[in-house]
Amino acid sequence: MTALDRQFVRLRFAALAIPFGLLLWLPSASVPVTIVLAGLMAAYNGVAALAIQKRPIPRFARPMAVLLLVLDHLVVSGWILLFATPSSSLPYLLFALVAAEAVFRFDLWGGIGTSLFFTSGIILFQTSDLGLAISVRDSILRAIPTVAVITGLGAAVRAMNREIGGTRRRLDQTEQLRKVLGELVGQLDVPRMLNTVIHCGMELLQMDSGAVVLLDEDRGVFTMRAAVDLPEAVDGTAVSAADGVVGRVVRERRLVMLTEPPLFDLAPLNRVRYARVVGTPVVLEGKVFGVLHLQTFDDQRRLTRWEEEALEVLAQQLAVALRNVHLFEETEKRARRLELLNQSIDQMNQKLFEPELLDIIATALTGNLGFAAAQVWLLEPSDGALWRRASHHITKNSPPAPGRVERGMSEIGQVAELRVPIVTNDPANHRQVGLNPWMTAEGIQAFAGFPMVVGDQLLGVLAVYHRRPLDRNTIELLTLFAQHAATAIQEAHLFHLATEQTARLGAVNSELQRANQHKAEFLANMSHELRTPLNSILGFSQLLLEGDGGVLTRDQRQDVDIIAQNGQHLLALINDLLDISKLEAGKAQLHRGEVDVEPLISECVESVSSLAKTKKLELSSSVSPEVGRVFADGPKLKQVLLNLLGNAIKFTESGSVRVTAERQGAELLISVRDTGIGVPAEDAERIFESFQQGNSGISGKYQGTGLGLAISQRLVEMHGGRIWVKSTPGHGSTFTFTIPQRALPEAIDLTSAA
Repeated sequence: MTALDRQFVRLRFAALAIPFGLLLWLPSASVPVTIVLAGLMAAYNGVAALAIQKRPIPRFARPMAVLLLVLDHLVVSGWILLFATPSSSLPYLLFALVAAEAVFRFDLWGGIGTSLFFTSGIILFQTSDLGLAISVRDSILRAIPTVAVITGLGAAVRAMNREIGGTRRRLDQTEQLRKVLGELVGQLDVPRMLNTVIHCGMELLQMDSGAVVLLDEDRGVFTMRAAVDLPEAVDGTAVSAADGVVGRVVRERRLVMLTEPPLFDLAPLNRVRYARVVGTPVVLEGKVFGVLHLQTFDDQRRLTRWEEEALEVLAQQLAVALRNVHLFEETEKRARRLELLNQSIDQMNQKLFEPELLDIIATALTGNLGFAAAQVWLLEPSDGALWRRASHHITKNSPPAPGRVERGMSEIGQVAELRVPIVTNDPANHRQVGLNPWMTAEGIQAFAGFPMVVGDQLLGVLAVYHRRPLDRNTIELLTLFAQHAATAIQEAHLFHLATEQTARLGAVNSELQRANQHKAEFLANMSHELRTPLNSILGFSQLLLEGDGGVLTRDQRQDVDIIAQNGQHLLALINDLLDISKLEAGKAQLHRGEVDVEPLISECVESVSSLAKTKKLELSSSVSPEVGRVFADGPKLKQVLLNLLGNAIKFTESGSVRVTAERQGAELLISVRDTGIGVPAEDAERIFESFQQGNSGISGKYQGTGLGLAISQRLVEMHGGRIWVKSTPGHGSTFTFTIPQRALPEAIDLTSAA
């Protein structure tokens, strides 16, 4: 129940005090009648109050409201008869109470009805000779201002109610429009989107049905994409933009309301006999992409300015939503094409045999990317002409292309001659492209030819034919594909040249490999034969040192200790021979895994710390925090570090040896710096060869096989790294090597390239 009805009930109870107050203030014709009238008002007012409490209705029904108002008029009329005097304004004051309720409940009609009731009542009282000392003239003169005021008040209330009702309706419509616009944001389901817009438009404008017509870009015609409450099944029907609402909106590019036939561009809709139709354009990127039209059977329906603006806003938001869907679909299509492009490039990279490679290039364009036909033409250096080496099509008939084309002839020869792409979506009117009967029969709408160039060398031409116009993204994709195809073809050429060169060098290499294999087998066998007696010598010397053969004298222990030390030295030399023989024979393998760099360096430094301490050298290490882990063979990486640390300590008489590790780009960089004798510039390369030492080693002061650096270099290169030395004679050396952080390259992302 509204607050106004509650107040009216309370006011009726409060009005019961009026007659009793009048009894004290004015003489009354009959006190009992006054009390009876007050009781009557209390009775029907109590019934209304009980009805309110028993059933919480939203508002009094019109019959009950009229009944209460009539009863109020009768009671107040009785009070007027009881308390009126010739000069008193009391009738008008009492009547104003009832008139107020009538005006606020029934606005203009309440004011008119109450005024007539009052006027006729006064005249009736006068003509019935009820004893009122008021002439008819005086009654009319007093009634006219009252009637005018009450009627004017009713008119004002009526206008105010209309304004409030219109404002409330616009607020409701605005809220509904806001909700619909919110639903369209992020919506990707086009049918659901269109139906939501149509329903919203029908509710906002109070229309009987609606539809959305959108442009089919592939066919170039408008199509009925969604319809609500249309009597005829017209979904999916092509709509010719003629003299109906669609044609008028497309031509005028504005909101149009039609009242005269033809209202529609479809005959089935014209047969329905709609009275009015309103349509507004859906503009996308400056082009009328569709039409939203609503229709009604009401021939008196007019649109307010607000309703027209609301419909235009709805169409604009639909255009934005359709644009978002279009962009999303284009993004998905582009991503899919890039994925297919990557797959095609991977397939090309796996084929080094030219005929298979060329077939993959042509098939990828028609199969993966959906072009109607694709051709690969290669330039023949012997005659300077282009020869068709691969072709694939998904059309009914194959393209009638010749097998050979001279440069400068036809669209293929023009691409080769100019070395620039030729792309057209109108082959019939392009001066460099000829529209042949095959293109007309197969519905070819676009041609694109791209020169395949590597450096300054022209390899050939890649040509494609398509049934739809080529957009900018597709052209960029084809350009990238042609570049990769040219690179793949060039690599295939180089592969064949390398294969021929390899075949010619095969005989020489096989002889060298056999000789190297014999050397490696000899070293391996000799090393094995030497290790057997050497292990016995080391074993027995260890037993003697442990007192297994009795207690040794001091001189005897010293001699046996010398035997053990030289045996260990000899064992290290033999192990180096075994390592270099395995490396040269190709039998050494890497077992890669994640290796923590800092613990590995600490372990190596700890292993040689006793040697550095013996020579009173300062041994230290520094590992950068971002180094982390490296993908490598841990034991072999440790062997490289121990070789470098051992050499640094051996060739350093005083000073320090320091190990550093840091990350440089995608590589791990480890350096061993010493303050030793250094390496002459002429020996910087030679010391990494097998059985080679610098001049210091040759002099005999520092003993060794000259295999440590050679082994280290082989192990580093097996990891894909490199090793080098920077040295100043007399001031020390720095040996540095790199290990790739990852053994395998990351996948190439072609998105940015596209």
